[in-house]
Amino acid sequence: MSAHRAVTLLAPIVVAVVLGPLVAGVAVGLFAAVSSLFDQLASFSFSDDGVLLVLDVVFAYYIGWPIALLAGILVSLWMMRGRPSALVANAAAVIATAGFMGVAATGVLGPVEQFNGRNNFLFTLAAAIVAANGCWLLTRRFAHKGAAGMK
Repeated sequence: MSAHRAVTLLAPIVVAVVLGPLVAGVAVGLFAAVSSLFDQLASFSFSDDGVLLVLDVVFAYYIGWPIALLAGILVSLWMMRGRPSALVANAAAVIATAGFMGVAATGVLGPVEQFNGRNNFLFTLAAAIVAANGCWLLTRRFAHKGAAGMK
């Protein structure tokens, strides 16, 4: 295996783990800030929203790294066969989220992840799809060039 091929196959994994939780955390944080901006009963100030944005990103990395890693591996496996697309990125996010949350719901990963797996599936799935689309929009030029150069 050449160095170019190895880098091309590792790139989706690195991008998913580094950018995926960041995109999801920022999206959740911005959604919370905008919803509190338009909520008349909101008790948060803009400084509180900034702190919550940082906490959203930290928790997105804490909870989302295994899902991002699995989704990156799935996209990398797809790149062995053909060029990736937004559909591939979204399918990888759905499969990775369903797989991780399914295992978490069985209790194998501990009681906290069991609770998370049973109660937060749809929220985590939506965040994973937002992260997959964000990563795809940020890296689609490089993904097409890299996959084309592997053949």
